[in-house]
Amino acid sequence: MAKPGVLHKSAGIFDADEMAAMENAIEAVCAELGIRRSDSASRERVAGHVMRSWASGHRLPLNLVQAGLDSAARFEA
Repeated sequence: MAKPGVLHKSAGIFDADEMAAMENAIEAVCAELGIRRSDSASRERVAGHVMRSWASGHRLPLNLVQAGLDSAARFEA
């Protein structure tokens, strides 16, 4: 349940634990794909897919990583 007075998922705002879970997935995907920290466009693409996965309810670490990997597959296709 959302905390009182805190905007929640519908507004695109996440709490610290949610952000940490997404960040872990983003870092894992970027490491696997060899995406450097300086490649902000690729990292943002991965992050966007991970965040959409979270927002749609697919929140297991494997789901988040798969969403990030899917972002690379769509870019290469």
